[in-house]
Amino acid sequence: MDYQEFHDAGLKVFGLHGATDGHCNCGNPECKALYKHPAISNWQHTPHWSDDQMEVFEQSGTFDTGYGVLLHGLLVVDVDERNDGHTSYAKLCELIPEIMQAGLIVKTGSGGQSKHLYFSVDESVPICSQHKSFKGIDFKSGNGFTVGPGSLHASGNLYEVIAGDPSEIMPAPPALIALLKKPEFHRAVIDGHTVDLSDNELRDMLAFIDPSCGHEEWIRVGMALHHATQGSGFDLWDDWSAGGDSYPNSADLDKRWQSFGKSSNPVSLGTLVHYAKDGGYVEAVEFTPSITFDMPEESAQTQAIDLLRPPGFIGKLADWINSQSLYPRESLAVAAALTAVSNLAGMRYRDELDGMTPNLIAFCVAGSGTGKEAIGKAFAEIMKVCGLPPALYGAFKSEQELYRNLLRHQGAFYSVDEMGIQLTKVKNAMTRGGASYLEGLLGAVMSVYSKADSFLPITGDLKEEIRGALSKEYSAINKQLDDGRNSDLMERKLKTVERQLSTIDQGIDSPYLTIIGYTTPTTFDGLFDYEQATNGFLSRSMIFREKENNPKRKVGFKKQKMSDQMIATLQNIHSPGSFSVMADARIEFTGEKTSIPTTDDAAALLDQAYQDFWELAEQHKNQTGLEAVPRRGYEMASKVSLILAMPEGLRTAEHVRWAVALAKQDIEAKLLLAHSNSAESETDRMAAKIISFLSKDDGQLIGVIKNGIRGFDPAVLDKLVSDGHVIKEDHGKTRNGRPNVKYFAKG
Repeated sequence: MDYQEFHDAGLKVFGLHGATDGHCNCGNPECKALYKHPAISNWQHTPHWSDDQMEVFEQSGTFDTGYGVLLHGLLVVDVDERNDGHTSYAKLCELIPEIMQAGLIVKTGSGGQSKHLYFSVDESVPICSQHKSFKGIDFKSGNGFTVGPGSLHASGNLYEVIAGDPSEIMPAPPALIALLKKPEFHRAVIDGHTVDLSDNELRDMLAFIDPSCGHEEWIRVGMALHHATQGSGFDLWDDWSAGGDSYPNSADLDKRWQSFGKSSNPVSLGTLVHYAKDGGYVEAVEFTPSITFDMPEESAQTQAIDLLRPPGFIGKLADWINSQSLYPRESLAVAAALTAVSNLAGMRYRDELDGMTPNLIAFCVAGSGTGKEAIGKAFAEIMKVCGLPPALYGAFKSEQELYRNLLRHQGAFYSVDEMGIQLTKVKNAMTRGGASYLEGLLGAVMSVYSKADSFLPITGDLKEEIRGALSKEYSAINKQLDDGRNSDLMERKLKTVERQLSTIDQGIDSPYLTIIGYTTPTTFDGLFDYEQATNGFLSRSMIFREKENNPKRKVGFKKQKMSDQMIATLQNIHSPGSFSVMADARIEFTGEKTSIPTTDDAAALLDQAYQDFWELAEQHKNQTGLEAVPRRGYEMASKVSLILAMPEGLRTAEHVRWAVALAKQDIEAKLLLAHSNSAESETDRMAAKIISFLSKDDGQLIGVIKNGIRGFDPAVLDKLVSDGHVIKEDHGKTRNGRPNVKYFAKG
């Protein structure tokens, strides 16, 4: 048997490094994963190769010494005789005789009675990798891999098939799943109080502890996890440890884990909590299954405000952007208008009250094929008429590139398609390991975003990498000039690079970063859980969502041309009094920053908004642990009201009222989404999804709700109505004679 049979059975395989003179061919002389080291770095994301690709791999010798089989959808019972696993296996067979009927059984390279038994399993069921009653047996599933039969072992032996083949792999016995299914909660004692903690809550704590800590602390974290989970939490320790500088491998970690739990004075969960609190962890209070939500209250000042109709020039610009789409995309148009004007004027404007800069992060959420692309094109057109495309980028590629872009231009304006997918990769990297560069990139984005009115240093290896890249570019331009390609453009490029090289040691002065990203409801809703709601990126982002995922096209649709007056206004916002942009010139603002004056009544409204958001944050600090979400409310209101005011040159109460209403809507949506993905009760999760989907102003028919919410439960909607959280209005019959019943979120 070889890798081809696994491939033919629909399983995913990848090559493993061989060895030479007792050393892994990966090139690291300290590598201890002999014949078990994946030959590709992103093996966790191995696709199901095509037959042509498999042929290429075979011809190139990719699988010559061994191959790994991804455990997606598999459960492999790994019996290790060296750790007395054969004795435990006998006990396990007495308990669950069906195990012996595995569709594929492989003798491992370690020899003796060591073996792998293959079963299929539902990936959604969390499986413990070990069981305290069966020492010497690992139960492998999830995101790992196992070495396939026919592969070489470090002993010189081969993994050999005892019985069956991959096409005969059967579902794991229900009794085995019941035995290994992870408990929903782990009961532990903290400071004399008994608490029930989920794996996610333990992961939250671990996120605040550096896995590169000292050896003693690292061991004590493992012992605390072992004690708290009664030995079932190995995956938690393994996943967390994998992010550290001294991570050995899962096998070595397993040996450590097996030694825990034998002390008469064990390390308790309180030690883990202590380490986490030292890192900034704040104990969160669990959600309760009561279908109650604490949201920002509507004041008389923000009631009846149409958030699809911004005041002043921003409203006119949003109308034009929406006119470019075949489908009505009013919410996305508002996002694009705000972000575009933020880009045009933001580098030269500051808030006179608190020094706030008007840079934004906007998330545009709408169904596939419903007009997101048209909004993005309209946004790009606005940038074009003002000469800003050189500083407009379509994706985040690396931390180095982000800094290079900001050295080239003072502003970096990102319009990112499928941004939700990119953030999902970051989330997966944080929870499952891998793609660590994405985590670093997101941290860099947040660092730059917060430095728009200060100085951003570049240090260490990153600075030298950027210096090297700029030096190469400088040499290339000089060569082109030497070859006779002399032009004003080339001379400007040379001067730009010279300036970048001369200032790189000081860093970047007032870098201005804005982001408008597009994604689908499915991607975004799955992304926004408790952890993501509280991180710096999503808590600072503003959410603009189209409720209708199946919009009707506009009747008599025809794109409107941008008027000369609008073009002139946009250009004046970017460069007051004159407009002249040279191709490929550096985009920057070198003059004195302009402070937008604020009327007294507008300032009073901002003060009240700050108090309202602060009180809401205090409330959630004590109830849900989600205080980071409402804490950003004032910042959003201040930034948006400043953007509204920039074309007019004066911030009024009208600007502030609209901005505060938008910020409150945003906070409400985030709290509901976090609740829907984090609540322990399925009823609570569904209730939060329904309320987040509904509008206070525009009612939704039951069919629209069903189509918009995956797994919709009408019983939960009925309960929300009976409890007063949702308003049900009967509007008689539709033109087709169907019931015209609409549902509204309570105002």
